Amino acid sequence: MEQNVIVDESSSDLRTLARQALSGNWSTAVLGTIIQMVIVALPVFVVTVFFKSQFTEGIVNLYSFLISGAIALGYAMFTIRIFRGEQTTPFEIFSGFEYYGKALGVYAMIAILAFIQFIPFFAFLLLKLAIPGLTIGIFLFIFAGIAFIWGLAMAIVIQYRYAMAYYILADNLDKGVMACIRESRRIMHGNKWNLFCLEISFIGWILLAILTFGIGILWLNPYINVSTVAFYEIARGHLKIQRISSNSDFNRNDFAQNNVSSEANLGVDADQKTSDSKSENGIKDENINSNEHEKENEKEEDERKNPFELK
Repeated sequence: MEQNVIVDESSSDLRTLARQALSGNWSTAVLGTIIQMVIVALPVFVVTVFFKSQFTEGIVNLYSFLISGAIALGYAMFTIRIFRGEQTTPFEIFSGFEYYGKALGVYAMIAILAFIQFIPFFAFLLLKLAIPGLTIGIFLFIFAGIAFIWGLAMAIVIQYRYAMAYYILADNLDKGVMACIRESRRIMHGNKWNLFCLEISFIGWILLAILTFGIGILWLNPYINVSTVAFYEIARGHLKIQRISSNSDFNRNDFAQNNVSSEANLGVDADQKTSDSKSENGIKDENINSNEHEKENEKEEDERKNPFELK
């Protein structure tokens, strides 16, 4: 069994990695987010506003259930490529539909596991419906309240426990649904609170996005998701920080990356590497010149000792 990696990097460091990955890719990220929102939210908005009825509400819920998994997988593939510096386009959002069955399976399993947590509360509601004249005493009322709070809390835990499932599937499209669920459970053991802290660290940006009448979400959504990819990469053991100086500042090159095509400079920037290379070449040239000079001196000394030697 693989060793579990605890993500102990600060939220600030993870956000820094995300900003560096998004640098030069913001337009692609924003366009991808627009496509995601159009697919998910626009049909729901149109039906809800212009064709609102009990029937259409059911259609909207079914639509959301059927496409959410594929969109989540496509967006995971999209943001992983951005973080790793790989070539991508906003239309990669649609890639999740190529693996629709698995994406829907992951979404359904997480939803079912979250629903199970509310069974005690729903049991109370069914009991109340089955016995119309049932008087709700203080104990039943307390039980219902505890059951609901328990279900809500556990549903949130479930969401964090399986938060990496789509990224795992995006990384290995041959994996089955339950394999992704189990792997997410494993790598999130001891990491759920850390991911929660990362998401909470965006609260200021969320408030700012609200002040822009929601327009800021087009930039905030990829920012959050690419930060989550950084979290995922460390949790999977793909990234490991290796600071070699006392300076607390770092960039993506401070990370040694396994299974991902990227150069790890370990805190040494490109200019410094070039300078070191030039210095090393200079030392080599100096050594070569010195050796040639010594050989000439030896040759002159031999000629003085043997003046009659034929040349």
